[in-house]
Amino acid sequence: MPQLTPTEAAKVASSVYLLLNGSVTESRERGIRFGTEGKFALYDNSQFRGETGALAWKRLSNFGYIAWGEGAYTNEVLVVTRGTKINNDWLTNLSIGLRPGPAGWPVHMGFLGTWNSFSADLAKFLAGRNPNHIHCVGHSLGGALAALTADWVTTNRMAEASLYTFGAPRCGDAVFAGTLTQRVGAANVHRVYHPADVVPMIPMLPFFHAPLVGAGLRLPTGSGALFSTAAHAMEDSYFRGVGSLSWADLANAQRPGDIGTGVEAWLEAGAQGSSGMLMGSTQLLSMIGRALTWLVRRSAWVMGSALGSGVTAGLTLMDQLAWLLAQASKVKQEVATHVKALMSAILRFLGRKVVGTADVTQAFVHWLLATLVTTLSAIARRALSRFG
Repeated sequence: MPQLTPTEAAKVASSVYLLLNGSVTESRERGIRFGTEGKFALYDNSQFRGETGALAWKRLSNFGYIAWGEGAYTNEVLVVTRGTKINNDWLTNLSIGLRPGPAGWPVHMGFLGTWNSFSADLAKFLAGRNPNHIHCVGHSLGGALAALTADWVTTNRMAEASLYTFGAPRCGDAVFAGTLTQRVGAANVHRVYHPADVVPMIPMLPFFHAPLVGAGLRLPTGSGALFSTAAHAMEDSYFRGVGSLSWADLANAQRPGDIGTGVEAWLEAGAQGSSGMLMGSTQLLSMIGRALTWLVRRSAWVMGSALGSGVTAGLTLMDQLAWLLAQASKVKQEVATHVKALMSAILRFLGRKVVGTADVTQAFVHWLLATLVTTLSAIARRALSRFG
């Protein structure tokens, strides 16, 4: 199956930002190259506009392009979407409800709203054409939009697809991520992330990355012990990070600890007050996310009895998560111990004083998870406002 190299994918994901306020022709007159030259025919009418924002604060802007292959890429299509660049884009990131996506599975409401605003342009371009492969590329928000494009392409059997994302946030629930992985093929999903970039770590549950199994492709750029807004930059972080590496090089550079288990042992150590890990570190947040997912799976049986009685009807995602952990803790002491260890880890990550082992209440779990989300959103907003 044809694939773009990491350098090729990173180049188009970076250069699409240059079209935010201008046309292809105007940009080329200024000497700008997009990485498509000799591969994909890029013209002014290749561009499409998308809508970002929420409620009354919505705005149309250039969001990417779709181009037909030429030469060695004949009968292939390239779709590139940009990331966050204007204030309205950030409002899109905040719309974190779930809505049925192109394949009918739950996806991020804000990302879907933007994708829906230009999906008709994609359909119009592909009408009457019969490509054999479609490459979907994007950085940050653009990576989430690329995932939705790949979901749409493969659901409607338009062509085989490859997905290339850099520093992308999680886009949909586990069913979305799993079915997208299955249709595209895990070997054709290239999710590149920087260990110090917070954006790929949000939003948290119930959102997941594709490919569903595996930790993605971590840039070989140090430990990433603490978050860095500069780590989210497409040009200076991701483009330079992949350098001349191949996909095989990136896969071989992964550390054994990136895809390990050990969540239960970590929580047990936390219950004894000896789990370690630096306050505010990427390593600690990664472990918190894994532990939260593990605990939800361990507690999923609680939902069965609640759904029939309508107990969780009308609750927000955060309410449901807090209710689930609190209810499971009441029934099983082992779950309560693990939840308390997780809450202590979150407090440590936030730099807050870790108090005693009080009973796990829905109100406390909700407050702590909401505080964590607010903190991560603030970090991500700084990164997105500077580097897309």
